[in-house]
Amino acid sequence: MLALAWANLTHHKLRTALSALAVGIGIMLMLVSRGLADGSLAEVNQRMQSVNAELVILPAQDNIIFTNGAPFRASHERRLQTLSDAHGPLATAVIPVFFGQVQMGGQQQRLFGVDPAQMPLFLASYRVVAGELFDRASAFADRVRAGATAPASMSDPAYAAYIADGLELVIDERLQRVGNYQLGDQVQIMGQVFRIVGIIETGVAGRVFAPLQTLREIVVAGEPTASMYFVKLRPGLDAAATADRFQSEFAADVRVELKSEYGHLLRASFASVSLYLNASSGVALAACFLFILLTMYTMVIERTREIGILKSLGVTRLGLVRLSVHEALLISLGGVAIGLALAYGVRALLAVIKPLLTVDFGGDDWLIAVLVGVAGGTLSALYPGYRAARLDPAVALSRE
Repeated sequence: MLALAWANLTHHKLRTALSALAVGIGIMLMLVSRGLADGSLAEVNQRMQSVNAELVILPAQDNIIFTNGAPFRASHERRLQTLSDAHGPLATAVIPVFFGQVQMGGQQQRLFGVDPAQMPLFLASYRVVAGELFDRASAFADRVRAGATAPASMSDPAYAAYIADGLELVIDERLQRVGNYQLGDQVQIMGQVFRIVGIIETGVAGRVFAPLQTLREIVVAGEPTASMYFVKLRPGLDAAATADRFQSEFAADVRVELKSEYGHLLRASFASVSLYLNASSGVALAACFLFILLTMYTMVIERTREIGILKSLGVTRLGLVRLSVHEALLISLGGVAIGLALAYGVRALLAVIKPLLTVDFGGDDWLIAVLVGVAGGTLSALYPGYRAARLDPAVALSRE
């Protein structure tokens, strides 16, 4: 029966190829949309997990994914540092982050403003591959902490000399490759010219780092504000219980989140986007399998006389349904193979034109593609097979 199904399909090569291609396009859309969503979210989560801390403190009204600006004053940082129990302070490090935006690598990047002295907490096991971590910005930060007075106006000629040491950037390898950046290259940010002084391994929380004190000086005239905080807890503390303690102390002012829960929060925040992508892929696949149904139905009509001959030779109704299913499955599985090839081709293309996007295909994606192909092909063949099984052999043989 399988050989007969193959012979029927190869008799109409173009129609069979177009049907398989339609399924392949639908499978490709499903795989690429899933791979783009899952890969990007997994990468962002992995980068966040690289920070050597257990808690994330952010404004109560903000989403952990989209938080921006600088709503926290210095009083928040002092409270985080002084909160303690009988054994001492709960936090061994409070890490303020000041967010900004910068256009690099052909797209908008989130700029992480961090204290140069705390960069090792962001690097964790990652290393510096070229240059240094803020070779002069540390001295600028020390002067700010020591009470150095900034010129009253950014237009004052003395302002350029005052802030010059703090205009440094550290970027990751992936952004460096994409933008073809080199040590010493200059980048315009918020009216100031920053210089790239270090390149670090890919996988750190941000792709672009600038000195915290520099961004504060440019954006909020040196006010000790922060967009969010990472908190590294004292060894031995239960992170969940300590998070509840921080939350109760700050009440409605802040949101305290476990860094380990960031992945779940990330997926929850993008649940509607994932739903839209899955729905779009589902509609595309449904249209593709309707194409197969139409193809199989057309083949039944064209082969009415042949079906009559098969029934007169003793082929049962179930056998005719099986023949229709075999034909549809061959088309579908061919479409799955085409879809997988197209998906990997699209991923390679995106790596060239949008290299900062991450498209990741997991092992379960292959399984889902095959299952969708088998299920769709089977369902698409049932009605044409049913029509073929119902044909009267005498009527069928009388057809020209």
